[in-house]
Amino acid sequence: MNWYYAKNGHQQGPLPTEDIRSRIAMGEISATDLAWCEGMSDWQPVGQIPQLKVEASPARETVPVDAAGESMAPSYSASAAPFSSSVTPPGQPVSQGLAIASLICGILSLVGCCFWPISGPISIVAIVLGIVSLGRVKSAPALYGGRGMAKAGAILGGLGLLATIVWLAVAIWFITLTPEEMEEKVISRMPEAQRQEFREKIAAERAKLNQP
Repeated sequence: MNWYYAKNGHQQGPLPTEDIRSRIAMGEISATDLAWCEGMSDWQPVGQIPQLKVEASPARETVPVDAAGESMAPSYSASAAPFSSSVTPPGQPVSQGLAIASLICGILSLVGCCFWPISGPISIVAIVLGIVSLGRVKSAPALYGGRGMAKAGAILGGLGLLATIVWLAVAIWFITLTPEEMEEKVISRMPEAQRQEFREKIAAERAKLNQP
């Protein structure tokens, strides 16, 4: 049976039962550190897991007592755990998958920004996935990865959404132009020396089309 444990906000493992019991006996892992193995529904303090109870040396197990002779040893409860009950066990990097999805959607939204019916929704998905992934990484950095990818995905999604809005605005603007106005817009982009010649060619083509 392999065990994982969390100490000072960092996940360690996997370790065989003998190894983790040895570290507990040496004091490397304390009773308040969290541990988890396959089959457990949640992380628990080491001091509350029967399989990990060991006979510690007297030097390390000296328990202070108060004036009344009562033990002053700390009590361990699930509330003292540095991780919430919603922590995903090792081997299930959910946030990592969200970060990758956010990055992919962000790239697609930026590359395909001219196809606004598709890039618009994709960019929103990239932003949402990136924010959710960053939130999970912040809540449990020892268990979740992909912070850089999530951040990049959210940023690219925002840029893709902005580019999509610009393309949509340009498309609407062109649709509202009359053929003559669009023609003038095209001519205005040409070198000044060629503008008159181009207008004359257009006029000649129109005259041909209007002939009976």
